[in-house]
Amino acid sequence: MNVDKSKMKNQKPKIVLCGGGTGGHIFPSIAVGEVLREEGCDLFYIGVNGRIEEKLSDENNIDFYGYEFSGFPRKLQKELLFWPFNLLKAVSKAKIYLNYIKPDVVFGTGGYSSAPVFIAAKRLNIPYIIHNLDVRLGLANKFSANGAALVTLGFESDKSFFKDTEVVVTGNPVRKSFVDIEQLDKLKLYEEFNLSPDKKTLFVIGGSQGANAINETMIEILKELVLNNNIQVIHQTGETTHENYIKRIPSKVAETTSYLAKPFFTNPEKCYHLADLVISRSGAMTTTEIAVLGKPAIFIPYPYAGNHQEANAMSIVSSGGAVLMRQKDLRSKALLNTILSLINDSTKLTSMSQITKSFGKPNATRKIVDLILGKTQLENNNTENQVTLV
Repeated sequence: MNVDKSKMKNQKPKIVLCGGGTGGHIFPSIAVGEVLREEGCDLFYIGVNGRIEEKLSDENNIDFYGYEFSGFPRKLQKELLFWPFNLLKAVSKAKIYLNYIKPDVVFGTGGYSSAPVFIAAKRLNIPYIIHNLDVRLGLANKFSANGAALVTLGFESDKSFFKDTEVVVTGNPVRKSFVDIEQLDKLKLYEEFNLSPDKKTLFVIGGSQGANAINETMIEILKELVLNNNIQVIHQTGETTHENYIKRIPSKVAETTSYLAKPFFTNPEKCYHLADLVISRSGAMTTTEIAVLGKPAIFIPYPYAGNHQEANAMSIVSSGGAVLMRQKDLRSKALLNTILSLINDSTKLTSMSQITKSFGKPNATRKIVDLILGKTQLENNNTENQVTLV
C-alpha cells in the first residue's frame, strides 16, 4: 500500500503549548500561539486544572487539557513525601494527552506545570522546545533541558549548562499588540483612560498578582504625587489586594481624574504607551515589555525569587536605562524623591528611554515561531523518510 506523502505535507502542524503558575509564564506562550495559529497550526495547551493557564487558554480559544499538580515544596514538609508520586501521576496524564493529540512539537515556557509535559514528551520521543524567560534558569527548565530539541533564551546568560543541547538567544515573546501600540494615537488613549495629555503619567505595575510592598509605599505618597505635583497615576494593584487597597485611597485623590487603579489591565501595553515613567517589579516579561517599548523605569525586584528578578534588570540598570531600588530600601520618601527627580527631567527620561529600547527584541516572537516551525518541518521530513510500503 502506498502512502500519499503530499497529504502528510498538507496536514496542519499540531503544537502543544505548556508553562504556567503565573501569567508571566503563560502570556509568552499565548503570544507564540497567536503567530503559530496565523501560520495554520492547530494549538493545544496542557497545564494544571483550575489555574490561570486554563482561563487564558479558554479566552484564546485553545483546547486545554488539564491535570492535578503543584510546585516542588521548597521547605521540609509532609507534601515533600508525596510530591514524587504526584509528579508521576501528572506525567502519566500528560502522556495520555500527548498520545491522543500526537503533536509535532511541544513548546513550553517553564514554571512547575510544564515539567510533566516535558518529561512525557521526552519519554514519547516527541521533540520539545524549552523557552527560559529569566536570566537565570528556572527549576523545571533546568530539570528538563537534557533531551530538549532546542532551548531558547529570553536574556543573554551562561550557556555552559546546556552542553549538547542547541541554544538560541531570541528574547522573550510579546504579544503583537505590544509591538503595534506605538502606532496608536496617544490622544485617543488619554481620552479612553480619562486622563490629561498635559500631565506627566506614572504607571505602577507589580505583575499580574500585584505587589503589596509597592502598593503600601504608593498609598503613602499618592497625595504628594497627584495633588502637589500634578502627576497622574495608572496603578495595577493586583486582584488579591485591590478591594482593600481602594478603600484606603485618600478621598481628595479619589475625587480627581488623575488616579486610575484597577486590579488588572487586560491591555497593559496601553498603560505603558501613556507612561512617562514606570514603577515595577522586574519579572522576565515586565522587564521585556518595558525594553520593547523603551520605557524609563524604577525597578523594585521581588526579593524572594532566588534573585531572578534583580538579575533580569541589571543589564538595563547598569547601562543607565532604569533605576534599581531594592525592597529592603523601599521607603516612601526615597521613592517619592526618585520619581520626582526623573519624571521632571525630560532630557533624562529621553536618554533612559533610548537606552532601555536598545535592549528590546521586538522580533522575538517571530524568531521563536520560525524555530518551532523549523523543528516541525524537520520532524515531518524525518517521518516521511521512514515511510515505506506496507
